[in-house]
Amino acid sequence: MLSRILIVDDEPLARERLGDLVRAAAPEAELREANSGDTAVALIDAWQPHVVFLDIEMPGGTGLDVIERVGHARMPCTVFTTAHDEHAVQAFDLAAVDYLLKPFDDARFQRAWARALDRQTRDAILDQARRLGSLAAGMPSRDPAHVPARPRYIDRLVVKHDQRTIVVMLADVQYMESDGNYVILHAGRERYQLRDTLTSLETRLDPRRFVRIHRQTIVDMRAMKELQPWFGGDQMMIMRNGERLKVSRNLRADVAKRLAGLE
Repeated sequence: MLSRILIVDDEPLARERLGDLVRAAAPEAELREANSGDTAVALIDAWQPHVVFLDIEMPGGTGLDVIERVGHARMPCTVFTTAHDEHAVQAFDLAAVDYLLKPFDDARFQRAWARALDRQTRDAILDQARRLGSLAAGMPSRDPAHVPARPRYIDRLVVKHDQRTIVVMLADVQYMESDGNYVILHAGRERYQLRDTLTSLETRLDPRRFVRIHRQTIVDMRAMKELQPWFGGDQMMIMRNGERLKVSRNLRADVAKRLAGLE
């Protein structure tokens, strides 16, 4: 059940319209509102809503900035609500449940609500499975040779190009970046285009090797040479091949922990 709902929009009429739709769909749900990105981040951190209806263009940080500041892993189920369809690809790259393009009708809202319910149900099942797995791992095994298996991460990707099927080994990839509905794999002088999203791909990568340094970039830490300060609190990552990649200021702390082996 979606019992804590956050609506984020700088337009009062838009918040009122969404509020009416949410109350009709879930009369018992607790509903809160935010009119800026700063307020949204504070509420998400303190209140932990089940679903966020998130506008993109607003003061105090865009909806995309909100997700980056909260962190992809900690962001609740998100439905973007905006009048700007040019952000759709980027929204789904951030694993948005749905994208409501203003103005939308009641039927379109209902479809988004159903998708949010479905996501919460699946997340609850996965969380329960993880909890049971943790309990089972803490119980003495009848088989002394039993060792809990580590998660399996991919070590290669299959790329389609023209009439060819190409196997790209991740050991050869220095970094990968988002490009609309595709991910560009940078492997030395070669560039491979993979039809996938960066967020989806990240879940299958070994976190001991790969780290997200920007909402559009994931790097293999072994291919990094050094970090240098840059403008506005950003950093520049210098790769061993000489390429320079920007590290978002909102991800600096996470990158530093990962490089130090603390996460």
